[in-house]
Amino acid sequence: MPVAWAEATEKAMKRQNGNSMPTLSPEYIAYTNAPEILSITGTFFALAVIVVLLRCYVRLAMLKVFGRDDYVMVLAMLFASITFACFVNETQHGLGKHAIVLFMDAEMYEGFAKTLYIHSLMVMVGISCVKISIGFSLLRLSATHRQTRFLWGCITFIVAITIACAGTLIFQCFPVEAAWDSNLRPAPIGTGHANCFSGTTFRNLGLMNSIFNIITDVLFATLPIPLIWKLQINMRTKISLIIVLSLGWFACAAAIVKAVAQWNILQDPDWSVKDSFNVWNYIELTIGMIAASLPAIKPLFNWALNTARAISSGARTKGAGRPSAYAGANSLGYHNMGSNSHKSIPLRSFQSTTGDMENGSRDPYSVQVSTQNSTEHSGKADKDAWDIVNAKDSDESLRPFGYGPKDISVTTEVHVS
Repeated sequence: MPVAWAEATEKAMKRQNGNSMPTLSPEYIAYTNAPEILSITGTFFALAVIVVLLRCYVRLAMLKVFGRDDYVMVLAMLFASITFACFVNETQHGLGKHAIVLFMDAEMYEGFAKTLYIHSLMVMVGISCVKISIGFSLLRLSATHRQTRFLWGCITFIVAITIACAGTLIFQCFPVEAAWDSNLRPAPIGTGHANCFSGTTFRNLGLMNSIFNIITDVLFATLPIPLIWKLQINMRTKISLIIVLSLGWFACAAAIVKAVAQWNILQDPDWSVKDSFNVWNYIELTIGMIAASLPAIKPLFNWALNTARAISSGARTKGAGRPSAYAGANSLGYHNMGSNSHKSIPLRSFQSTTGDMENGSRDPYSVQVSTQNSTEHSGKADKDAWDIVNAKDSDESLRPFGYGPKDISVTTEVHVS
């Protein structure tokens, strides 16, 4: 983009002052919009990094799994970090100032253009990494070979487009140094003989890339709906996942706004004051990172919600209306198993291991659940009575096979992401 913007600045200067340089006031020269640019990009950068780091925590610390989609998202975060560092460096070399002021200082413009050269590559590859990460995430939800092949086709297409666009950015000028060294370019911008894409050609190539980005944004924001709808999960979870994954539509909206700014770049004499194209390009990257990572941190939200409920429940149990049978429960709702009470509470009934199976008669069940500050108590119940109670228990089908007096029952929690 340095080539296109240099050409836009030159045209603006000619429109306003013919072929001569304008006379500028000290206030005009000193003006900068850099704080606004950094505050916008910095806010989105911070939010994206926080969400991605939380995603990494959930994957590594809670779920003990780190997939290829996570690795690619970390790579996208790296590119987003480099891009924000480029924004900071660009503001130190004239970004936020009027374009004519930026172009009049050759040393300042060269520093700006060199950083922008790196910036353009990093943000473009970063956006592609976000899309590839989303594609890998959707592969986990694909239920048919057709869906899997389609997703792999999308990922391959994104990789191919990324390589092609990177080539146009890297070799926008020959020699490459002419992208930031205006002296290597032909008159009227420089005195050299470098060959560069014209501003119009470069803009059109960028628009083609933006259109591909919009199409893939729409595709990846829409694909989760049919995939999630077929999952065997409750309706509330389905809707929440669809809403979160559909946040990709915001990235699509940012891409559309960016494309409009890109189209108007050659007609904007003061493109460097607000730098709308690059700001919206960065917003597209960071919103994509956030939307792609929010579903991955759902276990953390569940943990926080359950902890809050447990703490709230523990606080309520200290009131006067607290049932005496729950005395001694801690803030997480657990009871001290070493305490005793005459108010035994049935938790779960297992089939008796003694008695005559053929005659349908077995020994009565002996159930004991004790609470605090009381003597030990055992209760007896016949089989039919306990079967009625057990029939209401949603875990009755989970009874371990061959449960006996010397067996050890182990419960395993499996988290599927």
